[in-house]
Amino acid sequence: MLMENIEIKKLGIIAGSESLPRHVVDAAKKQNIEFVLIGLTGQTSEELYKDIEYQTFQLHSISKIIKKLNDEGVSHVVFAGRVKRTSISKLLLDVKGAKLFASIMRNGINDNSLLTTIVNFFENEGFTVLPAEYIAQDIVVRSGHITKTKPSKEAWEDIKKGTKILKGIAEFDVGQALVIQEGLVLGVEAAEGTDRLIERCGGIQQKEEHGAILIKVSKPDQDKRVDLPCIGINTVKELHKNGLIGVAIEAGSALIIDEKATVKEADRLGIFIFGI
Repeated sequence: MLMENIEIKKLGIIAGSESLPRHVVDAAKKQNIEFVLIGLTGQTSEELYKDIEYQTFQLHSISKIIKKLNDEGVSHVVFAGRVKRTSISKLLLDVKGAKLFASIMRNGINDNSLLTTIVNFFENEGFTVLPAEYIAQDIVVRSGHITKTKPSKEAWEDIKKGTKILKGIAEFDVGQALVIQEGLVLGVEAAEGTDRLIERCGGIQQKEEHGAILIKVSKPDQDKRVDLPCIGINTVKELHKNGLIGVAIEAGSALIIDEKATVKEADRLGIFIFGI
């Protein structure tokens, strides 16, 4: 998935919630890549950036965001972190936002179309959009056993069946994750996100059976520059809290945040992580 080496004049990091944007920030620092961080009101996990000066904008303030990027001399942009959906009609309050709104209406508002439209819009504004893992290259999921804890025979069967099912429904842009137990799909990720999927399915799994597992894969027509499936230490804690026994996640097309700490916690709790 990694691109050829390119010259980054200055990097713009547009930060959604959770810790992925922080990992991009830290990776940029290590590589001496000059960057500017853009926060999003009500979206960015501000407690992670107390050591960095940055400006926050309303999600629909596209003109102001683009002006900030241009004023800072940004050549490349990374979108990182989860962003909650808001009413796209607010884009009509902004000049460039109105242009983006028109593009979204033409191309569709399902997740894949929406994200690709946004990426293409920023590229048409003169920026090159990079995937987060181009900067933070150590976050890409590798194949095989990632933890010392390994899937049971029963879990292997669920991984095979669940992956096949998830790949099928992912074609319809339904979700990137499901929970399965003993061949029975307990739930598919919807707008609520992975943590709530785990919580929902943890409450309905059969306690006397082999534990349920989480599976995450990218969609067949996934724009690799944005919104790849992702897990981290919080995912592991949620799995354990809700009685699930492990997670299988697509190698090469998904991300694991802070792998060392995540794997250590998973092994401590007896949770397996496997790259499929």
